[in-house]
Amino acid sequence: MRLFLAIDLPAEIKQNLELQLQPLKKEYPYLTWVEPENFHISLLFLGEVEDKDEIVRRIEENVFDVRPVYLFSLSSSIFIQNKITLYVKFKRDKSLEKLVEKLRQEFNMPESVKFVPHLTVARYKVPSKQQYLLLKKKMENFSPDLEFGADTFTLFESIPSGKRLIYKNLHEFKLER
Repeated sequence: MRLFLAIDLPAEIKQNLELQLQPLKKEYPYLTWVEPENFHISLLFLGEVEDKDEIVRRIEENVFDVRPVYLFSLSSSIFIQNKITLYVKFKRDKSLEKLVEKLRQEFNMPESVKFVPHLTVARYKVPSKQQYLLLKKKMENFSPDLEFGADTFTLFESIPSGKRLIYKNLHEFKLER
């Protein structure tokens, strides 16, 4: 099973973001938009894992002393790899960075890429340069107003379902107060 760790968003924040995205969704219906129930802030991708219980045990035994986090959205943008990803960027949070560092250490995953708290809202194949620049400008002008506290993080399973993914909550971990 393909597993990852993430901060799940409160239901009202998911609804709020979905409302704020409506004008963009109407303008760009051909993008693959993330379903609101799948909105999350990724912490660590674990990949294919046989034993979920071993992951849970290791986190519960070794990842502790991390305070709850409070997250504020900053901006929106696009990055390109083999396709484009539209995302909302969040302000850095020391507790969140500490959590990611502890998780990377526990699972021997070096910091190949600096952690940037973000939430993916849509994906698409790489468009023409003109389309890309227009979409990039639109995203840079889109500034959702989101803020919320999180005192848990979640182990999710990523399940392919046609062109979409379903994220199944397997286990929640409490952050200490």
